[in-house]
Amino acid sequence: MSVLQRELNDFSINKSNDELQKQSELVGAMFRQRLKELSDAKTGLDSQLEKTNQEISSVEDSLHQLREALRSKDGPMKVATTRFAVRSKRPNVEQTRDFVHGGLMNEINEITSSQEALKNQIACAEETLHRLMKNKERLQQDITIKKKSIQIDEQQCLRLRKTLNWRGFRPAGM
Repeated sequence: MSVLQRELNDFSINKSNDELQKQSELVGAMFRQRLKELSDAKTGLDSQLEKTNQEISSVEDSLHQLREALRSKDGPMKVATTRFAVRSKRPNVEQTRDFVHGGLMNEINEITSSQEALKNQIACAEETLHRLMKNKERLQQDITIKKKSIQIDEQQCLRLRKTLNWRGFRPAGM
């Protein structure tokens, strides 16, 4: 009876070892798959960060151009308002509302509306830049988390798993 019991025990132990080996291989495969998914996700985040940096650069260039355009309106506005003020304060001449007066008013109104449109575009571009900067910060945080996860999984978990060795049970008589 003890020989039969020993054989049953050996069989059970070997079967358990085989099951443990299969589970270990399955978990290892799942771990490698998770690492690949993390690496792919990090690569995608790196790509998004690069695109975000390009968009930031584009918006900053656009902002610079808009601000320059706004500054370029200052000179014509000063000239038009000065001409209008001088015309309306002429000594010994009645204040007339003629074609020239209307033209100066139109010019001042056009420059003012142009400046307001530029200011609105600048505000919109600054808001876009702010959102892009927040997105960039979030992407950088996500990339840092992914790097740390990959580092932990590769350097600690997988290395530890490699040290596990599922040696099959070898009965004394085998």
